[in-house]
Amino acid sequence: MVVILNHELFRYLYPYEPYARFTHRDPVKMAVHHIKTLNVLAENSRKGITPYSFDSKHYMLVGKKISVEKKTSDLYTELWKPFEEEILNNESYKLITGRLNQTIVKNYIRGKRVLDMGCGSGRYSIALSMIGAKEVVAVDYQEKSFQNAKKFCQSKRLNVQFREANCLKLPFKRESFDFVFSNGVLHHTRSIKNGLSELERVLKRGGKSFLYIYAKGGIFWETRLIMRKIFAKIPLSYTQSVLDIIGMPKHRFFFCDVWYVPIETHTSKYHLENMFKHLKLDYQKIISKNKFDLDRAINSEIKNAASMWGDGEHRYLLSKA
Repeated sequence: MVVILNHELFRYLYPYEPYARFTHRDPVKMAVHHIKTLNVLAENSRKGITPYSFDSKHYMLVGKKISVEKKTSDLYTELWKPFEEEILNNESYKLITGRLNQTIVKNYIRGKRVLDMGCGSGRYSIALSMIGAKEVVAVDYQEKSFQNAKKFCQSKRLNVQFREANCLKLPFKRESFDFVFSNGVLHHTRSIKNGLSELERVLKRGGKSFLYIYAKGGIFWETRLIMRKIFAKIPLSYTQSVLDIIGMPKHRFFFCDVWYVPIETHTSKYHLENMFKHLKLDYQKIISKNKFDLDRAINSEIKNAASMWGDGEHRYLLSKA
């Protein structure tokens, strides 16, 4: 029941839920009402259901200690297993074109050498190639995370080169890439600042970079922190079993992403832009066109949007000053 209640709470904290029909007029008011409804459900369940004993050790894997980087890579590899060609291809293409306008694509990606810095499953590496990059170099910590995408690119003869690498210590010379794409990666590393330093180092002068990292503040981001503490006591495999039972689509991996990734750093707009200045990076805020992105909702002037979503999300176009 804990998994189901948190799932139902979290999905409605976003500006848009494609599997339900609702319109945010006052997201804070709606969240309070929804939490009260879930509390009633929780209390009735506590009174009406007698649970069996739960032995979390049954779900735990015991073994040698592994690094944060490997834990993170292993988690996402598990979550990306269900990705089919539709996800690797069409959905990723729609997401990236909703966040990068045609001017950016035409001037800085098409016909250029592009780095996907922390490619994960490789889905955005494929999308970058599809929108016209001359060459895409895609890196992540372990090959097993992108092996399906690698096979897909080989079958479709896409010019995407995959390789293992640590985003905090990239194996490339200074100013190697026309465009650096880093989407939802650096907030899962040991140091956002070091990651940005590497991004700046490999980016060509005159080139551009797209950066997305998590923001901070508001009910949305604070709730995530609380949920992470709750799920630290619930094994991933158990949570996945419950989500499968309620019929959650396999590609909706962001629930377990948020609840189980080893590092999730939240950064304020002020702090992040100070890092840009320190690294002598020019920056331009990007507002996404995708319905579920927080900045789009904040920019639409919904009542109490800042109280709900804080600084929104950090999507920036960067270049060397």
